[in-house]
Amino acid sequence: MNKGELIIKHIFQKFNLKRFFLIFFVSLFLVLPQIINRNIILGNDAIFHFNRFYDSYMQFKTGNFSYFQTNYGFQQSGRIVNALYGPLIAYILGGILFLVHSWLKFQIIVSYLTFFVSGYTMNLLSRKVGLSNRWSNINSLLFMGSMWVGRWALEQNFMSLGIMLMPLVVLMGINLLNNDLKTVKIVQLAMVVSLIIQIHVLSAVISVLVLMIFFVVAVLKNRNKWDLFLRCVGAGVLSLVLTFNVWGPMLEIYSSNNLYTPFKTVLSESAINISTSDADFRHIGLVISVLFVLQIAYYCLYHSDMSFINRIVTGIGIFMLVISSNVFPWELVDRKLPFLKSLLQFPIRFEGMAFILLILGLSLTLSSVKNEDVQKIALSFFMMAAIFGLIQTNRSMQLKSEIWNSKNPVSDTTNMQFQTKDPKAIRNAFRGRNLKKGLEILQKPNTDYVSAPNTNKKTEHPYYQYDKDFLSTDRKVNKTVKSDQLLVTWIAHEDNSTTKLPITVYKNSVLKLNGHSIKPKQITFDPLNVPSIKTEKKGKNTLSLRYSSRFMNKYFLWGVYAIWGVLLLQALKNFLKRIR
Repeated sequence: MNKGELIIKHIFQKFNLKRFFLIFFVSLFLVLPQIINRNIILGNDAIFHFNRFYDSYMQFKTGNFSYFQTNYGFQQSGRIVNALYGPLIAYILGGILFLVHSWLKFQIIVSYLTFFVSGYTMNLLSRKVGLSNRWSNINSLLFMGSMWVGRWALEQNFMSLGIMLMPLVVLMGINLLNNDLKTVKIVQLAMVVSLIIQIHVLSAVISVLVLMIFFVVAVLKNRNKWDLFLRCVGAGVLSLVLTFNVWGPMLEIYSSNNLYTPFKTVLSESAINISTSDADFRHIGLVISVLFVLQIAYYCLYHSDMSFINRIVTGIGIFMLVISSNVFPWELVDRKLPFLKSLLQFPIRFEGMAFILLILGLSLTLSSVKNEDVQKIALSFFMMAAIFGLIQTNRSMQLKSEIWNSKNPVSDTTNMQFQTKDPKAIRNAFRGRNLKKGLEILQKPNTDYVSAPNTNKKTEHPYYQYDKDFLSTDRKVNKTVKSDQLLVTWIAHEDNSTTKLPITVYKNSVLKLNGHSIKPKQITFDPLNVPSIKTEKKGKNTLSLRYSSRFMNKYFLWGVYAIWGVLLLQALKNFLKRIR
């Protein structure tokens, strides 16, 4: 064997390229229907998130950066969204959109990355608990084909991007149980938690809940309690620094504004059920139901025979499954804690973490069987389950992408408003070079994070008010962007006239009329903080709107991103050392 062959063999062994290529090609298989059909999938959450990323895209394109205020997306309304909802990932995905300049290419790339990262993180977790490459690879395939991971590609549900990193959270939890200098690393733990916070806050809440359970068990189990406590405190402090751009704006905006929350649901109607049918938003599906029942039954019958890690993982998994289902008294929670109707919305969201924990537990159980014939049967069964899930996801991708060429190209029209119902016009709008055109044709009266003047002035029908203020209006105004300011220009046809402008205002918003501060008597607000401006003279008028944070500025933001950059470069350096 020559030197070149030895180098290639070394790279394969260190980097495990077999695993890499397996996950690479399976991810490709899952998005292949969309690649072949070249069709965009417009699910229930597509328009909301496309507006978010379009705003970041336009900031990169124009250089007019505004961290808080939305100057390009969401009808150029000036509302605050990305600063409260995954700010870092919004800029990353906006950057991808800027590079490809195509909704189709953007959607395929992000869907592919979601599948790939999910497979890789589940593989890392499986190998961490000592599973063989075969079991680890099968777990990766099971996770990639699961309902929650596929929901971004099929529905543009953003929680998929949080769930794809949850195996790393479980991995950190297992490190806590081991509690030694090599496994409980402050920077590593802080980066995992911070990364999920930067992507999806609710996913982070679920992740922190699971980590807290692992921490309590670790404290009870280990002798080095003080050392473990100090490491977790250190990770927590570092995480606060790494997520200052998330909790800082949230603290400022929520404390000084009366925000509209996401729409309310009936929690008891939004829980998951074990089923004998295919997996969907409210049903686990036959195959996964069987796997869950097997592990739960084994846990109940042979608890003492299981390894310590398996007992803890499975126990937490059962807990997460219970609170995601109607076994938990969600009807009582509906009555006693009504704020969860808009904060949590869907108890089913806990099922993503339950899936990771219970599948990991079952693979630990089956891999510990000493009988080789039983092992082979178990491996075959797991592989069949994984293949079934992958084929089902691929089939769903095919069916969803085929909708694009139908009379209604939108796969989910819930609460959607169409400027035209012409399917050809919709397809052309989203395929064209002007990325804004599709967002003008398809709109949703979504009021998340919009502010009201006060609690008493909040409307009971915010979606109707949003439609009235922003979507169904024909006000003759012109909107332009200069630096971080949104400029609204209109013509007043008579003296002392009042004009309602399609923008929204927050506590720290700065408004200037024709370059001068507005007097209180010149402005009134409706239930969505949309201003009506009284002008003294007729003719051209310009209102400037920008958000001025009390303590968040570009230097703090660049400081947070600089720390992220240093830590990521160090992680890359350590990774390269390992594969040498």
